[in-house]
Amino acid sequence: MDSRQGVLMSRGWLVVALLTALNGCAKTSAPTPTEATAAEAPDIAGTWLPDASRAEPWPAQLPLTPVARGLMERFNPAEQDPTTFCMPLGTPRNMLQTEYPLEIVQTPQRIVMVLQPGLANAEVRRIPLDGSALPEPPDPSWFGTSRGRWEGATLVVETVGLRPDALVSGNGLGHSEELRVIERLSVVNDPGRGRTLIDDIELRDPKAYQQPLKTRRYFAWAPQAQLRESAGCIESEWIDKTWRQRLEEHAAAARKAGKAQ
Repeated sequence: MDSRQGVLMSRGWLVVALLTALNGCAKTSAPTPTEATAAEAPDIAGTWLPDASRAEPWPAQLPLTPVARGLMERFNPAEQDPTTFCMPLGTPRNMLQTEYPLEIVQTPQRIVMVLQPGLANAEVRRIPLDGSALPEPPDPSWFGTSRGRWEGATLVVETVGLRPDALVSGNGLGHSEELRVIERLSVVNDPGRGRTLIDDIELRDPKAYQQPLKTRRYFAWAPQAQLRESAGCIESEWIDKTWRQRLEEHAAAARKAGKAQ
Protein backbone atom coordinates (compact mmCIF):
# COMPACT_ATOMS: atom_id res chain seq x y z
CA MET A 1 0.00 0.00 0.00
CA ASP A 2 1.49 3.36 -1.01
CA SER A 3 1.13 6.56 1.03
CA ARG A 4 -1.66 7.88 -1.21
CA GLN A 5 -3.85 4.80 -0.64
CA GLY A 6 -3.18 5.04 3.08
CA VAL A 7 -4.33 8.66 3.19
CA LEU A 8 -7.51 7.84 1.24
CA MET A 9 -8.34 4.92 3.56
CA SER A 10 -7.70 7.10 6.60
CA ARG A 11 -10.03 9.77 5.23
CA GLY A 12 -12.65 7.13 4.46
CA TRP A 13 -12.58 5.81 8.03
CA LEU A 14 -12.78 9.38 9.33
CA VAL A 15 -15.94 10.04 7.28
CA VAL A 16 -17.54 6.80 8.51
CA ALA A 17 -16.69 7.62 12.10
CA LEU A 18 -18.05 11.15 11.75
CA LEU A 19 -21.34 9.95 10.21
CA THR A 20 -21.72 7.32 12.93
CA ALA A 21 -21.17 9.91 15.65
CA LEU A 22 -23.66 12.33 14.12
CA ASN A 23 -26.23 9.55 13.72
CA GLY A 24 -25.76 8.54 17.32
CA CYS A 25 -26.22 12.11 18.53
CA ALA A 26 -29.38 12.45 16.49
CA LYS A 27 -30.82 9.30 18.02
CA THR A 28 -29.91 10.39 21.52
CA SER A 29 -31.22 13.95 21.29
CA ALA A 30 -34.42 13.33 19.32
CA PRO A 31 -37.37 13.45 21.75
CA THR A 32 -40.07 10.78 21.71
CA PRO A 33 -43.59 11.86 20.66
CA THR A 34 -44.69 11.76 24.30
CA GLU A 35 -41.79 13.93 25.45
CA ALA A 36 -42.30 16.40 22.61
CA THR A 37 -46.02 16.73 23.43
CA ALA A 38 -45.38 17.07 27.16
CA ALA A 39 -42.79 19.78 26.52
CA GLU A 40 -45.37 21.81 24.61
CA ALA A 41 -48.13 21.24 27.17
CA PRO A 42 -49.39 24.20 29.23
CA ASP A 43 -48.70 24.35 32.94
CA ILE A 44 -51.84 23.34 34.86
CA ALA A 45 -50.08 22.50 38.16
CA GLY A 46 -51.05 24.17 41.40
CA THR A 47 -54.22 24.77 43.39
CA TRP A 48 -57.55 25.66 41.82
CA LEU A 49 -60.78 26.73 43.52
CA PRO A 50 -64.11 25.61 42.02
CA ASP A 51 -66.26 28.50 40.79
CA ALA A 52 -69.76 27.55 41.90
CA SER A 53 -71.29 30.61 40.22
CA ARG A 54 -70.35 29.29 36.78
CA ALA A 55 -71.09 25.58 37.25
CA GLU A 56 -73.42 24.36 34.52
CA PRO A 57 -76.50 22.56 35.91
CA TRP A 58 -77.78 19.33 34.43
CA PRO A 59 -80.79 19.72 32.11
CA ALA A 60 -84.20 19.59 33.78
CA GLN A 61 -85.04 16.42 31.88
CA LEU A 62 -82.12 14.03 31.98
CA PRO A 63 -82.04 11.41 29.16
CA LEU A 64 -82.04 8.45 31.56
CA THR A 65 -82.92 4.85 30.84
CA PRO A 66 -85.99 3.50 32.70
CA VAL A 67 -83.77 1.61 35.15
CA ALA A 68 -81.66 4.68 35.99
CA ARG A 69 -84.71 6.91 36.30
CA GLY A 70 -86.41 4.48 38.67
CA LEU A 71 -83.33 4.34 40.89
CA MET A 72 -83.14 8.13 40.97
CA GLU A 73 -86.82 8.50 41.87
CA ARG A 74 -86.46 6.02 44.76
CA PHE A 75 -83.19 7.53 45.99
CA ASN A 76 -82.88 8.03 49.76
CA PRO A 77 -79.75 10.08 50.57
CA ALA A 78 -79.85 9.09 54.25
CA GLU A 79 -79.33 5.45 53.29
CA GLN A 80 -77.94 5.40 49.76
CA ASP A 81 -75.49 8.30 49.49
CA PRO A 82 -72.01 6.98 50.44
CA THR A 83 -70.85 10.47 51.43
CA THR A 84 -73.46 10.43 54.21
CA PHE A 85 -71.29 7.73 55.75
CA CYS A 86 -67.95 9.46 55.10
CA MET A 87 -67.08 7.50 51.99
CA PRO A 88 -65.43 9.21 48.99
CA LEU A 89 -67.22 11.38 46.47
CA GLY A 90 -65.59 9.27 43.78
CA THR A 91 -65.12 10.20 40.14
CA PRO A 92 -66.71 12.10 38.40
CA ARG A 93 -68.52 13.58 41.41
CA ASN A 94 -65.25 14.91 42.83
CA MET A 95 -64.77 16.96 39.65
CA LEU A 96 -68.40 18.10 39.54
CA GLN A 97 -68.46 19.35 43.15
CA THR A 98 -68.20 23.09 43.76
CA GLU A 99 -66.88 23.22 47.34
CA TYR A 100 -63.41 21.71 47.71
CA PRO A 101 -60.10 22.92 46.20
CA LEU A 102 -58.38 20.89 43.50
CA GLU A 103 -54.60 20.45 43.61
CA ILE A 104 -52.81 19.30 40.45
CA VAL A 105 -49.29 17.89 40.26
CA GLN A 106 -47.90 17.73 36.71
CA THR A 107 -44.95 15.88 35.23
CA PRO A 108 -44.25 14.81 31.63
CA GLN A 109 -45.21 11.24 32.59
CA ARG A 110 -48.38 11.78 34.62
CA ILE A 111 -50.94 14.11 36.14
CA VAL A 112 -52.02 13.71 39.77
CA MET A 113 -55.21 15.38 41.04
CA VAL A 114 -55.89 15.65 44.77
CA LEU A 115 -59.02 16.71 46.65
CA GLN A 116 -59.60 16.39 50.37
CA PRO A 117 -63.30 16.62 51.28
CA GLY A 118 -62.84 15.10 54.74
CA LEU A 119 -60.35 14.13 57.40
CA ALA A 120 -60.50 10.44 56.46
CA ASN A 121 -60.59 10.78 52.67
CA ALA A 122 -57.97 12.35 50.45
CA GLU A 123 -59.21 11.66 46.94
CA VAL A 124 -56.32 11.09 44.54
CA ARG A 125 -56.61 10.59 40.79
CA ARG A 126 -53.48 9.29 39.04
CA ILE A 127 -53.47 9.87 35.29
CA PRO A 128 -50.58 8.34 33.30
CA LEU A 129 -49.58 10.11 30.08
CA ASP A 130 -47.52 7.22 28.69
CA GLY A 131 -49.90 6.22 25.92
CA SER A 132 -50.85 2.91 27.56
CA ALA A 133 -54.30 1.47 26.95
CA LEU A 134 -57.12 1.38 29.48
CA PRO A 135 -57.56 -2.07 31.06
CA GLU A 136 -60.19 -4.46 29.75
CA PRO A 137 -62.07 -5.30 31.87
CA PRO A 138 -61.24 -2.56 34.39
CA ASP A 139 -61.03 -3.14 38.13
CA PRO A 140 -63.91 -1.14 39.73
CA SER A 141 -62.85 1.52 42.25
CA TRP A 142 -64.00 4.88 43.62
CA PHE A 143 -61.81 6.88 41.23
CA GLY A 144 -61.56 4.41 38.37
CA THR A 145 -58.60 3.93 36.05
CA SER A 146 -57.59 6.92 33.93
CA ARG A 147 -55.38 7.60 30.95
CA GLY A 148 -54.50 11.05 29.67
CA ARG A 149 -53.06 12.61 26.55
CA TRP A 150 -52.34 16.10 25.32
CA GLU A 151 -54.17 17.35 22.25
CA GLY A 152 -52.42 20.66 21.71
CA ALA A 153 -53.14 22.76 24.80
CA THR A 154 -55.97 20.48 25.97
CA LEU A 155 -55.55 17.59 28.38
CA VAL A 156 -57.93 14.75 27.45
CA VAL A 157 -58.61 12.25 30.24
CA GLU A 158 -60.63 9.04 29.87
CA THR A 159 -61.69 7.13 32.97
CA VAL A 160 -63.34 3.70 33.29
CA GLY A 161 -63.83 1.14 36.05
CA LEU A 162 -66.01 3.27 38.33
CA ARG A 163 -68.02 1.70 41.14
CA PRO A 164 -71.80 1.89 40.50
CA ASP A 165 -72.42 2.86 44.13
CA ALA A 166 -70.28 6.00 43.69
CA LEU A 167 -72.99 8.47 42.66
CA VAL A 168 -72.60 11.18 40.04
CA SER A 169 -74.51 13.70 42.18
CA GLY A 170 -76.13 14.02 45.57
CA ASN A 171 -79.67 13.86 44.16
CA GLY A 172 -79.32 10.21 43.18
CA LEU A 173 -77.99 10.46 39.63
CA GLY A 174 -76.16 7.18 39.26
CA HIS A 175 -74.48 5.06 36.63
CA SER A 176 -73.66 1.46 35.77
CA GLU A 177 -70.34 -0.38 35.60
CA GLU A 178 -70.10 0.70 31.94
CA LEU A 179 -69.65 4.40 32.68
CA ARG A 180 -66.86 6.08 30.73
CA VAL A 181 -65.92 9.62 31.75
CA ILE A 182 -64.22 11.83 29.15
CA GLU A 183 -62.76 15.15 30.33
CA ARG A 184 -61.17 17.90 28.32
CA LEU A 185 -59.21 20.31 30.53
CA SER A 186 -57.77 23.60 29.33
CA VAL A 187 -56.51 26.85 30.84
CA VAL A 188 -57.67 30.26 29.62
CA ASN A 189 -56.88 33.80 30.74
CA ASP A 190 -60.28 35.32 31.44
CA PRO A 191 -60.09 39.16 31.27
CA GLY A 192 -62.58 39.52 34.12
CA ARG A 193 -61.70 36.50 36.27
CA GLY A 194 -58.03 35.79 35.64
CA ARG A 195 -56.43 32.42 35.00
CA THR A 196 -59.15 29.76 34.76
CA LEU A 197 -59.15 25.97 34.42
CA ILE A 198 -62.09 24.65 32.40
CA ASP A 199 -63.17 21.01 32.66
CA ASP A 200 -65.60 19.84 29.97
CA ILE A 201 -67.07 16.59 31.27
CA GLU A 202 -68.89 13.95 29.22
CA LEU A 203 -70.49 10.84 30.72
CA ARG A 204 -71.15 7.85 28.46
CA ASP A 205 -73.14 4.92 29.84
CA PRO A 206 -75.60 3.08 27.57
CA LYS A 207 -77.14 1.26 30.54
CA ALA A 208 -77.97 4.47 32.40
CA TYR A 209 -78.18 7.26 29.81
CA GLN A 210 -80.01 7.29 26.51
CA GLN A 211 -77.42 9.76 25.26
CA PRO A 212 -74.19 11.14 26.75
CA LEU A 213 -74.51 13.67 29.55
CA LYS A 214 -72.37 16.80 29.18
CA THR A 215 -71.54 19.64 31.54
CA ARG A 216 -68.73 22.07 32.39
CA ARG A 217 -66.92 23.14 35.53
CA TYR A 218 -64.69 26.18 36.12
CA PHE A 219 -61.78 26.46 38.57
CA ALA A 220 -60.04 29.73 39.51
CA TRP A 221 -56.26 29.84 39.86
CA ALA A 222 -55.42 30.16 43.58
CA PRO A 223 -51.66 29.69 44.12
CA GLN A 224 -51.89 30.60 47.83
CA ALA A 225 -54.78 28.26 48.64
CA GLN A 226 -54.15 25.09 50.62
CA LEU A 227 -56.06 21.85 50.97
CA ARG A 228 -57.32 21.53 54.53
CA GLU A 229 -58.69 18.56 56.42
CA SER A 230 -62.27 18.63 57.64
CA ALA A 231 -63.12 16.76 60.83
CA GLY A 232 -66.84 16.67 60.15
CA CYS A 233 -66.96 13.08 58.95
CA ILE A 234 -65.46 9.79 60.10
CA GLU A 235 -65.60 6.32 58.58
CA SER A 236 -67.17 4.78 61.69
CA GLU A 237 -70.56 5.97 60.42
CA TRP A 238 -70.19 3.82 57.31
CA ILE A 239 -69.02 0.87 59.41
CA ASP A 240 -72.02 1.28 61.74
CA LYS A 241 -74.36 1.29 58.73
CA THR A 242 -72.76 -1.89 57.36
CA TRP A 243 -73.15 -3.67 60.70
CA ARG A 244 -76.76 -2.54 61.01
CA GLN A 245 -77.49 -4.04 57.62
CA ARG A 246 -75.75 -7.29 58.60
CA LEU A 247 -77.77 -7.51 61.83
CA GLU A 248 -80.99 -6.90 59.91
CA GLU A 249 -80.05 -9.66 57.47
CA HIS A 250 -79.30 -12.08 60.30
CA ALA A 251 -82.56 -11.19 62.03
CA ALA A 252 -84.54 -11.73 58.83
CA ALA A 253 -82.82 -15.09 58.28
CA ALA A 254 -83.62 -16.12 61.87
CA ARG A 255 -87.28 -15.18 61.45
CA LYS A 256 -87.45 -17.12 58.20
CA ALA A 257 -85.86 -20.17 59.83
CA GLY A 258 -88.30 -19.96 62.76
CA LYS A 259 -91.29 -19.95 60.42
CA ALA A 260 -89.92 -22.95 58.55
CA GLN A 261 -89.83 -25.07 61.76
